[in-house]
Amino acid sequence: MKYFTLLLIVFLISIKTSAQIQEGAKVIDLSFSFSDSESPGSSTFFFGQSLIGFATSENTLFYGGLRYESLNFSSTGNEVNEHLTSFVVGYEKLFELNEKVYFSPFITTSYGFGKIENPSVTSDMNQFTFSIQPRLHYFINNKWSVVASVGIVQYISEKEKSGGGELTRKRIGANLNAANTSFGIRLNLNNE
Repeated sequence: MKYFTLLLIVFLISIKTSAQIQEGAKVIDLSFSFSDSESPGSSTFFFGQSLIGFATSENTLFYGGLRYESLNFSSTGNEVNEHLTSFVVGYEKLFELNEKVYFSPFITTSYGFGKIENPSVTSDMNQFTFSIQPRLHYFINNKWSVVASVGIVQYISEKEKSGGGELTRKRIGANLNAANTSFGIRLNLNNE
């Protein structure tokens, strides 16, 4: 119920705003994230996302594209590698903070497939995700903007298949860790 309430608040706030994107504009949104930690084991996380967006109004965009995630974790001689490729659709509403800086809740849903590998077994994985990320946009000019995102609220449903068995996991969470911090650049293709 808390997550439904959060979505309702985001929708109600988004009813009246303005932005630097023109209706009918197409955008290319590229973002990435990388984190490396050493405690309690060592882990490396990489995230890359390429989206094409379409502006249905001067402050509302719909996106479609691909995402790739990789996680390598090692602890006491045990190493796990996860690789996931996902199809992504998203929605974003921009809110003006000043003439160059905008805030947006970025709502996405994705479906992905990949592998989990460890020394004893390799498993196939399917994952469905619904998430909301806060994003800040800095418009360098009408064509280019820099985008940063910190934190995420998400629902994840995973199915892992190995040998003859299947494991299903579902979780809801919110966090601000480095794996959920991303930076990117956006090109507004037909803004004047």
